[in-house]
Amino acid sequence: MRWIGRLFGLGLVAACATTGAAGEGDQNLPSAGVGPFRRLEPEEVKGVAPFVLDDARALYREPAVLRDGDSTLLYAVARAGDDDVIVRTRALDERTFFGTSGHFGRSPATVLAPDAAWEGALSGPALLRFRGELWLFYAGREGIGVARSPDGLTFRKEPGPVLPRDPAPGSWEPAAPRAPSVYALPDGRLRMFYAAGGAIGEAESADGITWSRLGGGPVLAPAPAPAPGSLLPNEKPPFDTASVGDPCVVTRTTPAGRLHVRVLYTGADASGATAVGFAARYGEAGPLSRQPVPVYSVGQREAAPALLDLGDRSYLYVQQERRDGDASFVAIAGAFAPANVRLPASGDFPDTP
Repeated sequence: MRWIGRLFGLGLVAACATTGAAGEGDQNLPSAGVGPFRRLEPEEVKGVAPFVLDDARALYREPAVLRDGDSTLLYAVARAGDDDVIVRTRALDERTFFGTSGHFGRSPATVLAPDAAWEGALSGPALLRFRGELWLFYAGREGIGVARSPDGLTFRKEPGPVLPRDPAPGSWEPAAPRAPSVYALPDGRLRMFYAAGGAIGEAESADGITWSRLGGGPVLAPAPAPAPGSLLPNEKPPFDTASVGDPCVVTRTTPAGRLHVRVLYTGADASGATAVGFAARYGEAGPLSRQPVPVYSVGQREAAPALLDLGDRSYLYVQQERRDGDASFVAIAGAFAPANVRLPASGDFPDTP
């Protein structure tokens, strides 16, 4: 987001983050100051811009990113035979990832495959450094699970979902939760945003294993459709009237000392068109306030944002459609902010994933 909120005193680092003008902190709307992002250009990537990880058979999608020393780790969903698995790759320049289609004879490392009855196809990876390990949250058929690793390559799973289907009668969640994104509060509690149906909910945990849903309803729902005749000439309707999902959360502390919770998400309208939106709030509780226009919109089924904050610049990674002649397939594209800055030529591939 995919932008890294740092809580070093607690040993916690979330896996997506964003930049934006700090402004006057609490005096601004919580959803001000993020994006827009521009697509990476041909000289900035190896291969077909703006794609940083692509393969017509693997169908890389749903990225998650994390800074690790001089490397950028990227985890994604990939097709392997009849299964959807989670793979890992890395880059030394945030753009040149091991095993992309231009890196002949190489492929990302598979780190998680479905082997439990509750899982089915794996999706929605999210990363968190917690208690000296890398925690990989992900979704399966019956809910959200977690696996832990000392090195980011070899993971051990919890035996069942840590956030299963909501058993409460009359729940607002019509399906199993998916697309987790996890962050830490200043006192060490963990929070998770997740998608269910066409909305985004929130849960809390003290240990990352036992989670409780919060609020009794979504923190972000689709925008209301405008009433007929209510739009001004040339005014566009909201881009997210059908559904919101794929949250990517990052936190920061404002100049006034308040917690600022920021979430990028996929919004869709009634036609099925998608764009990446931004919503936020001050403090640890309450609904999110949305920015009315997308922060990334290219008309190529863009979804599942993941972002990396490097202070003076940030990278956005999204899944989107990649065209190859008359065919097309899903792949992971890169975007950059500030949009008026051009990057140097792409670097070398790393030796390992």
